[in-house]
Amino acid sequence: MRADAIFPAVVPLPNEIATNEEVLEAMSFSPARKAQLSAVFGALAIALALVPGARSGSIPQLLNLGPITVLNGTAIVSGTVGGAGAGSQLTVNGHPLSLDAAGNFAGVVSLDGASTLDLSIGNSSGQLVDFHVPVALAGPGGIIPGSVLDAVKQAGATLLEPAGGFIGGQPLTVAGSVADKGQLAALAVNGTDVMRLLGTDQSFSVQVPGTTKEITLTATDKSGVTETTHYQVLAGSGGLATPLGPYVTASSAVGLKIAKVRYVATGVAKTKRLRMIVTVKDSRGLLVSGAKIKIRSKAAGRLTRRAQIKASSKTGQAAFILRVKPRILGKRLVMVTVARTPTAKAAKTTSIRLAKARSTRKH
Repeated sequence: MRADAIFPAVVPLPNEIATNEEVLEAMSFSPARKAQLSAVFGALAIALALVPGARSGSIPQLLNLGPITVLNGTAIVSGTVGGAGAGSQLTVNGHPLSLDAAGNFAGVVSLDGASTLDLSIGNSSGQLVDFHVPVALAGPGGIIPGSVLDAVKQAGATLLEPAGGFIGGQPLTVAGSVADKGQLAALAVNGTDVMRLLGTDQSFSVQVPGTTKEITLTATDKSGVTETTHYQVLAGSGGLATPLGPYVTASSAVGLKIAKVRYVATGVAKTKRLRMIVTVKDSRGLLVSGAKIKIRSKAAGRLTRRAQIKASSKTGQAAFILRVKPRILGKRLVMVTVARTPTAKAAKTTSIRLAKARSTRKH
């Protein structure tokens, strides 16, 4: 394994460094420190072989840790991020660690004087969950056992996220529950204590302002280990839903689909004008504002303009006026619609048969 794959969070390394001695030399440590870190390489090699998620029959978890070694301001970490796929990210005290195809990771990071080991897991759409482990939990030999996260994971603190996500603009009622409150010393939503609100069914409910941009659920076990889960609050519509329902901005949309294309052809034979209304939603059924919508005739020569582009409104709609050529009257007009957000694209082909042109016979 290349040294720069093992130590991405320490220092940038020349492309050809591959041996332990060369890595230590490149890091410019003192001879005594190099001797100490020589042992670190051996421990790291063992950690790589003992990654929890690599064992057959293991139960998938968001984060499985191997034993952590804290030594002279550095920490050797290894483990597995469950369900890691394209775009998944892991940082330890702000240093990124690479994940292999199975979600395994291993590396040495500098604590820079920090009193906690902070592991953050995210994906391409944003940060999802953070774990904070006090360095003071290290025992003999500077070892923090991989089971250090067991209590907060067994507590099972979760929020009940609405099917369409949390929509801002008006006060939000946030509900959640825990599986085993006996594992916890504290539980908070956006810093507000909800441990005292837990009922006999171990559930809770609390209200947060409509201006809230993010909801965090922080569970703290009795040894001071915390798990913070982040939930994004999607943009609302000034406190009120649109007549067609709640909407999200194009940048916050999850997926994209062209939900409806409607034609208004009243008087087209006389005016040679046709109205076309396109409605776009994301995969959760939320209207999408700010999506770029492009329309064009599938066949050339049907319209006076080849293509039109507009952005969808807060109702998820964009309206177009099509000027048709006289020779298409009485025939079928086929239109191609393409919608885009920063992360998704959708296309749809629709058609309408136009009324025939009025007769001009003289009496």
